[in-house]
Amino acid sequence: MTVYIIEGKLIKIVEDKNVDEILKELKDFTGYIKLSIRRDKGFEEGYIFLKNGVVVGYYYNYNDIEAFGDKAIEYIERMKNNKPIIEVYEYPIEKLNTMMDVYKEMFLSKDVKKSSEKEVESEKKFHYYDIVLMIPEGKPLKMNVGKEYTDYLKGYTLVEIFKKDEDGYKKGYIVYKDKTPILAAYEYNNKVLFGKEACFMIKKLLSYPDIVVDIFEYNEDKVEILIEYYPQMALVDIESLKEDDEISEDNDIEDTKEEISEEIEEIEEEIPLDKEKLLEKLNITLPDEESIENLIKNVFEPSYEELEGIKKDLEEKIRSYLESCKYVKSFEIDMEVYYNEGYHCVCNIKIIPKSLLGFIFYRGRLFRNIKVEKIKKDIEDILSQYVIEINPKINIEIVQK
Repeated sequence: MTVYIIEGKLIKIVEDKNVDEILKELKDFTGYIKLSIRRDKGFEEGYIFLKNGVVVGYYYNYNDIEAFGDKAIEYIERMKNNKPIIEVYEYPIEKLNTMMDVYKEMFLSKDVKKSSEKEVESEKKFHYYDIVLMIPEGKPLKMNVGKEYTDYLKGYTLVEIFKKDEDGYKKGYIVYKDKTPILAAYEYNNKVLFGKEACFMIKKLLSYPDIVVDIFEYNEDKVEILIEYYPQMALVDIESLKEDDEISEDNDIEDTKEEISEEIEEIEEEIPLDKEKLLEKLNITLPDEESIENLIKNVFEPSYEELEGIKKDLEEKIRSYLESCKYVKSFEIDMEVYYNEGYHCVCNIKIIPKSLLGFIFYRGRLFRNIKVEKIKKDIEDILSQYVIEINPKINIEIVQK
């Protein structure tokens, strides 16, 4: 039987890693894992299909052996122990449904749909709002940190999770007070969820391997703005949270009062003192203009490491786009990201097109006619979707070799 596996979107390739560990990471994931081992007679291949994180099918092929569904499990379990190359491919649900219709024998006979169908039914009952979600920006703390973002939660922080699919961006927003999530929102296709319903979808979003997670410093003022405009975001009783903070602050204030009283008693013994001597006695140094300028700069301007993180993130997005262009043979990206009363990006790209018949004749060869303005516009659109507002300058050069 000739089997054609509909190709999905390649998410990652890994070696020397346990297959079952990867399967555990792919909660709510739809697509397939391809296992490959080089043998004397070619490649031994195994496929594991998933729907919403649940394994729904298997396919195995090597030399003259071909196995489907339940019968392929034994072969694939054996492959798992031989350190295969592991490729993870994502499917839109339509492609998986097509595979299930065309190759029914690959998919398990037992009912694996119930749990995913229950989740789909739950999602249908969610209350989506048709509104434009405006989240106040924070100061970038750590960009593209991955799923280990909990290591950076201190004070007020905003965690943004986003993923691009065929229809646009899925975005999740969680505001933390230390390690406690206090506000949540989820946005997709101009529809917005709040609170616990948003958390449900954000949890699904975090199960994908190709998400981007960014962390921003936040403060109480921004939290109050969100509560005022989107009270549905609240996951906890914000007022009681404030009361806890106030109790802690009151204790700190009492301790500080005692310290100040002791200082004042000492000072009163030496009255009269002028302003300068009083400040000196209290060990207080007033900042000069240069210190104030530096303080403002440190608060509002990103560090070199933060700019490098943004640069790396943008390069990955542009690289992914160019690799998907079927008329591009190879390319070089030279990018600079800097801050000057806003974030700026200068990107110089050299593109070598594929040589194909029927198009441009140049130096004795035929090339595809690449539309530079379209590529430039597509890249600008990609940058405009970035979590931070970027002012881009894109230069594209077509190099014929």
